[in-house]
Amino acid sequence: MLKIPFSFFPRRIVLGLAGTFKNAGGFLSAFFPALHEDLVQAQITESPRSYMAIALSVFITNALTVFVFMQAIAMLAKINLLFISVLFTFVVGLASFFTIIFYPRILSGKRKKLVENQLIPAVRQILIELKSGVPLFNAMTSAANGYGEVSVEFRKIVNKINSGVPEIDALSEATRTNPSMQFRKVLWQIQNALKVGSDVGDSLESILDELMKEKIDDIHRYGQELSPWAMLYMMFAVVVPSLGVTMIIVISSFLGIEIPTIIFPAVLAFLIGFQLFFMSFISSRRPLV
Repeated sequence: MLKIPFSFFPRRIVLGLAGTFKNAGGFLSAFFPALHEDLVQAQITESPRSYMAIALSVFITNALTVFVFMQAIAMLAKINLLFISVLFTFVVGLASFFTIIFYPRILSGKRKKLVENQLIPAVRQILIELKSGVPLFNAMTSAANGYGEVSVEFRKIVNKINSGVPEIDALSEATRTNPSMQFRKVLWQIQNALKVGSDVGDSLESILDELMKEKIDDIHRYGQELSPWAMLYMMFAVVVPSLGVTMIIVISSFLGIEIPTIIFPAVLAFLIGFQLFFMSFISSRRPLV
């Protein structure tokens, strides 16, 4: 079931309204040529035309909701907020629209990380079994369990082969629908070996070495990034708040100015928000091992 993010209305209403925007969705989808690939790799079954119609539906419903809410506040407060309402409505509508458009890319990015997290152990198991004389199909069947999202992908390939799809075609389809370039490289090596009749084990051994080098490079790169990020953290989480508050107190005492009571809660809120943001950012940059 398609999850619609950042929508103020229930899914049923949004989808019902989206049916009236399919022609406009088909026109706008031409401006986002990568949307089809993003939808496929995010495992969303909607066509680009239908998905763009959903984005338009969310744009209109969210914008109208914000406009009505702002105007209701203006009427209760007896002030004119028409310009601010229109501006804020436009901003929220655009934010909703582009959130929907880029949501498949976010999903495919998460799926990519999950696949690459267990890719090296899965490929190593397949390689060991191939070197032991086990057929490729049986080796992929053994990798279809115990390796998270990688096992899910190999299970799809095995099920397609069991249903009568040729082995190369099943591998080609998995390559097209997977967002991980590393996983694609593995499947490309297997396909090329099958097409030319060479040893699949030798091809997998070379790509496994390449994957391990890339993983080591990612770890080294992450380690090199930590030093400047740590300096930035010290500046904004320690130095600037402490010196800033001290300077405010000193200057206000010399000038006889009373410090607003909102200053210290605002500094505390900033520090909490910055800490949460920084931890989330560093966690997202860390390579999966």
